[in-house]
Amino acid sequence: MKTYKHLYSQIYDFRNLLKSYYKARKCKSEKNYIIAFEWNLEKNLFEIQEQLKNCNYQFGPYHSFYIIDPKKRLIFAAPFQDRVVHHALYNIIEPIFDKSFIFDSFACRKNKGTHKAVGRLKKFMRAFGDDQFYIFKADIRKYFPSIDKEILFSLIQKKIADEKTLYLIKKILESTKEQQGIPIGNLTSQLFANIYLNELDQFVKHKLQVEYYCRYVDDFILLHRNRKQLQEWKEMIKEFLSQSLRLELHTKKQEIFPAKIGVDFLGYHIFRDHILVRQTTVRRFLRRFKSGKMPQQSINSYLGHFKYADSFGLMKKINKIYVERYPDFSQNLRVDALALSSS
Repeated sequence: MKTYKHLYSQIYDFRNLLKSYYKARKCKSEKNYIIAFEWNLEKNLFEIQEQLKNCNYQFGPYHSFYIIDPKKRLIFAAPFQDRVVHHALYNIIEPIFDKSFIFDSFACRKNKGTHKAVGRLKKFMRAFGDDQFYIFKADIRKYFPSIDKEILFSLIQKKIADEKTLYLIKKILESTKEQQGIPIGNLTSQLFANIYLNELDQFVKHKLQVEYYCRYVDDFILLHRNRKQLQEWKEMIKEFLSQSLRLELHTKKQEIFPAKIGVDFLGYHIFRDHILVRQTTVRRFLRRFKSGKMPQQSINSYLGHFKYADSFGLMKKINKIYVERYPDFSQNLRVDALALSSS
């Protein structure tokens, strides 16, 4: 396996730090802390560069808060200058690890994402030619808080042989007080999470030789004609996760079922020949939209989600309900419905 050295100087290179700053401020340029940082931009970046060069950069404390998306999650936000450093590291090491990831890993990667994952799964389902096959769907119990930092670091060492880069990575891993787990919200955590479960991907594809498999973060799906074969793979996956990664499947979110009933995945209910928006998502949208207090940005986000599914009927229904009560909103919805009908 190829290892990479001489990376550290690329991380603290001023051009990389400047690029990292612009990435870190994206969609947040009006925040006061970013305005303050930009006021002395060169000075701040040179200070970060000097501290990284001398290996004495100190990461600050996280600000934590909860979001509901749709389930409750604890998010950790690093100080802004730490986010610049996270981006600087990510810019250099992400391409190294991405080369080793399987094609069907779709989270937090360039030219991937939820819609690509849904499209790929539908393609897998259509490949069977009928609906006489089965689906094994599962996710990892408390994935991010359960990641073993020592195992993760050992996986990183298989690729990175630069001592100073490893030192910086270790500092990031140790920037939270918890002995186990990585913080949801860090850019680096997205990469580390993919590195960790790439071990599962390689096991499934090369050891089990599963043809139809895809993963998004800790949600994954296997398809096969034989239900018994999926059951055997399920037990082997559980054993691998426990012994190699110290993870376990969510007890209530591991099931094998016939494909003809469709599968819930990433906000959609997917069948061989069509895709529907998950009903809980529809109900959540309608509830918020009825309140009249839903920001236009949120409305547009939901419409974008609906547009990827076979949702012309849903869009017409929404228009019909709200055409009189919310004429401005309804006009936006009518435009999208027309776009759907012509696509």
